[in-house]
Amino acid sequence: MWTNSLLKKNAQDSLKNYYWLAFAVTLVASSLGSLGSGGGGFSSGYSTAMSDSESSSMDVETAFMFLIILLVVLVISFAISFCIMAFLTGPIRCGHCKFYVEARNGNANFGNLFYNFKSGNYMSTVKTMFFMQLYLFLWTMLFYIPGIYKSYEYFLIPYLVAENPKLPKERAFEISKKTMDGEKMNLFILQLSFIGWFLLGFVACCVGIYFVNPYYQATLAEFYVCMRAKMISYGYTTEEELSGSFGGFGGGFGGGSGNPYDTDPYSSNTSYSSYSTPPVNSYNPSPTPNPYDGNMPDVGSSSPDMTNSPNPYDNDPYHT
Repeated sequence: MWTNSLLKKNAQDSLKNYYWLAFAVTLVASSLGSLGSGGGGFSSGYSTAMSDSESSSMDVETAFMFLIILLVVLVISFAISFCIMAFLTGPIRCGHCKFYVEARNGNANFGNLFYNFKSGNYMSTVKTMFFMQLYLFLWTMLFYIPGIYKSYEYFLIPYLVAENPKLPKERAFEISKKTMDGEKMNLFILQLSFIGWFLLGFVACCVGIYFVNPYYQATLAEFYVCMRAKMISYGYTTEEELSGSFGGFGGGFGGGSGNPYDTDPYSSNTSYSSYSTPPVNSYNPSPTPNPYDGNMPDVGSSSPDMTNSPNPYDNDPYHT
């Protein structure tokens, strides 16, 4: 069964081959992504103005007009911020996810950061990421805690969209929700295990955080690869649906063989002869006859994790 230490080890082994490129990609993504919070400056500035105005002698009518203007400005700043998140940071975030998952399979390409800006990918990506951010915002308004819970429930959506930008919005949400069922605490603990690294980076004049981030992102990509195997194993989706017409990320999940059990690290069933075809349809998944028990199959391979080999298990980072 996969563990946090195993995810981190594979992230470290993979990252050795493309660390500085990953550093550059994450730095660019962070810089562009920070634009999404730029609209917050409007509200803080006018809040200060309002507090100063309250100390002066203004009549009720003036105060009412000021509040109307403030409300309009807040709505406009919120709309601008949301548009930036939808049209810029959303596709960038998906491209960031794509870079790390592709890179762990030997295809570290800086251009993957902007993959979702390509014609045919962009608007579908914007739509899904916009609704994800909108739902998170609305849930966060309910005393913040529901927003945190939903952020873990929606965690896989950027990765799913990165792999298949044309995946319908409803399917992306459905797959992520079902797959993350029972995995939210595991992801939280995985993220919490990096607190020491980020504190160390913070102590180093905050600059060290940028050097830790590629390691953190590579580990999250390993987590997604593991969840990807789970969603196929459970019948929540198929290899064909995940890859769409773009060929997917490739690298170690059956290569489109049509048998989702070939590289399933979640099942103890090592006999696949009876499953010659996928047990689910692309858009109408149903439970598979092989229950998930969290155990790893006996792969019988001593090949390195990150090599490209005809053996589909050689690219499986979840066995020792």
